[in-house]
Amino acid sequence: MAERNSSLEKALAVLDLFQFRQRWTMTEIAQHTGYSNAAVARILNSLESMHYVFQDKIDGGYYLTSKMYVLGRNTQLKNQLINILDEPVGTLCRRIGFSVTVAIRKGTQSVTIMRKDPQTGLTLSLIQTVGDTISLNTTAMGKVLTAFSGETENLLNRMDYVKLTKRSVTDRDEFAELLQEVRAQRLAYDMEEVTEGLVCVATPVLAKDGIAICSISINGYKERMIRSLDSIIMRLQDCARECEKLLQ
Repeated sequence: MAERNSSLEKALAVLDLFQFRQRWTMTEIAQHTGYSNAAVARILNSLESMHYVFQDKIDGGYYLTSKMYVLGRNTQLKNQLINILDEPVGTLCRRIGFSVTVAIRKGTQSVTIMRKDPQTGLTLSLIQTVGDTISLNTTAMGKVLTAFSGETENLLNRMDYVKLTKRSVTDRDEFAELLQEVRAQRLAYDMEEVTEGLVCVATPVLAKDGIAICSISINGYKERMIRSLDSIIMRLQDCARECEKLLQ
């Protein structure tokens, strides 16, 4: 008979509670699991240190972090994310007349899970665009996903720093400095860093703990994008806020 891991089973039992509602207090978890307060405190401390849960400093409750989204990106949860964001992202695409992309992070790569085209309204999933991944250092969406990853230093040290055009940022320290601006503005830009003549602006969709669930980006030809940049940014940020509310 296989050996059981009591500590792991207890931690998973605590995580299972979040299937039923978003917020739990330490006392409520103890009551529902039958574990002692001390045992629950140890479990929550471990889960929090590993970024699976976080404690809201205002209401004192515990919530799942976006790391659970990361674990589920290759499962049904990814499809749920696509379904939830489909309407606001599609509306954004129709209003601005530019392509809109939603991406998630997988390791040091960003992965496109949705792309809306203003001409066709077509949604392209990762399954339909096999290999549609790109190093985080090259794109606006990659910068956003790195800056709001909760593990920026780790990613900076692991990244390949791919060079696609002469404008691609391939120096670690330069990229780290750029990410400080991304965090401050909650915006990132790709100024012909992937393809000459194409530019992109991206913003994160954040979980309650401030970690990016995904990024939303708008891309198009340089001249047209720059002419409409202020309006594009405003609508992009409005869309991200709407998506955050839907994902709460």
